[in-house]
Amino acid sequence: MNISIVSGKGGAGKTTFTILFAKYLVSKGKKVLINDLDVEEPNVNLFLNKKLDYDEVYIYIPEHIKENCISCKECAEKCLFNALVVAKDFWLVLPELCHSCKLCEYVCKYSAIKGSKRVIGKIGQSFDKMLHLLEGRLNIGESLTTALIKQVIGKSLKIKDNYDVIIMDSPPGTSCPVIQASKDADKIIVVAEDTPFGFSDFVVLSDMLKEIGKDYYLVINKYIDGEGYSEFASKNNVKVLGKIPYDINLAKNYSFGDVEDIDTIDFDNIYNTLLEG
Repeated sequence: MNISIVSGKGGAGKTTFTILFAKYLVSKGKKVLINDLDVEEPNVNLFLNKKLDYDEVYIYIPEHIKENCISCKECAEKCLFNALVVAKDFWLVLPELCHSCKLCEYVCKYSAIKGSKRVIGKIGQSFDKMLHLLEGRLNIGESLTTALIKQVIGKSLKIKDNYDVIIMDSPPGTSCPVIQASKDADKIIVVAEDTPFGFSDFVVLSDMLKEIGKDYYLVINKYIDGEGYSEFASKNNVKVLGKIPYDINLAKNYSFGDVEDIDTIDFDNIYNTLLEG
């Protein structure tokens, strides 16, 4: 089972729930892999404290063959991302804008472009003992978040048969990286914060998931009274799996890298619901 943990905003509690649920599954004898897909700020390993082995991640980037170029500018004109600047005897690629689509190389009639590669980040891995972990870590200043997420997921798919459950701790928000982390998941759990801002972002996320045709379950974090969530869940047939209480002690422990078991969450029920759903 491939489970994506998402939220409409940062700090809603995705990582808290991811670690708690993963630890529960391991306690029940399940083989579990966590994919930390919040590649701009991965923090799962702050709590697991594993020694990770890193491999650099490369993507395609065009390289100019000057002697073949007649400065026709077709490559720049066809680039959807404005990643090429071409003038007479001048050719420049802007790596931060390039999306590695290879269209420039395809349209060039003079074989003046060839493929090269550049590093956008790295993937860390630890398979020493359960829990197992894959972590994407984007280089500072990079914008190709989705490309790195795709490579982390691809790496996990190659070893998916070794696990009962893969849990993906996704990036926050509703943009392309979240869609990449959600679109092929078997199950999606939304972790939402019990605040007015949290509810507003949750509604936007719900609309995004509906747009890509994905159903989801809901966990409410920092739970006080669930105002807004209960009515929304009832109207939209959303199953509320659990509630993490608003508790200052939880926050203090979390700040020291300690995610404790929470008695108010029935993980047996959560897992059985996911299996049945």
